[in-house]
Amino acid sequence: MMEKKYRVEFKTSAERDLDELEAYLIEECSAPMTARRKFEDLDKRLDWLESFAELPAIHFNLSYQYGIIARTIPFGKKMAIIYTIENDVVNILRIIPQSMIIY
Repeated sequence: MMEKKYRVEFKTSAERDLDELEAYLIEECSAPMTARRKFEDLDKRLDWLESFAELPAIHFNLSYQYGIIARTIPFGKKMAIIYTIENDVVNILRIIPQSMIIY
C-alpha cells in the first residue's frame, strides 16, 4: 500500500458546495441513496488524493481564476474537485459541476 503523502483539507467554499449538493440530492431530488453513493465516491477520490494529488495536470484556466496553481479531478459523472497543493496539504477549493469549468 502506498504511503500517504498529503493531508486533505476543505476550504469553506468546498464545504458549502458539499452542503448544497447534499441538500439538492436529498431534498430536491428525493434521492438519499444517490447522495450516499456520491459521498462514498467522494471518499474514494479523497483517499486517492492523499497519495497521488500531484498526478493530474495543472489546470491553467482555473489557476488564473483562483490566482494559484489549481488542479482538477472528476468526481462522479458530472462533478469536479478543484484543489491546490501546498507543501503536504491538498486544499479542496470547490466541488462543482464539470460544466462550470471553462477549458
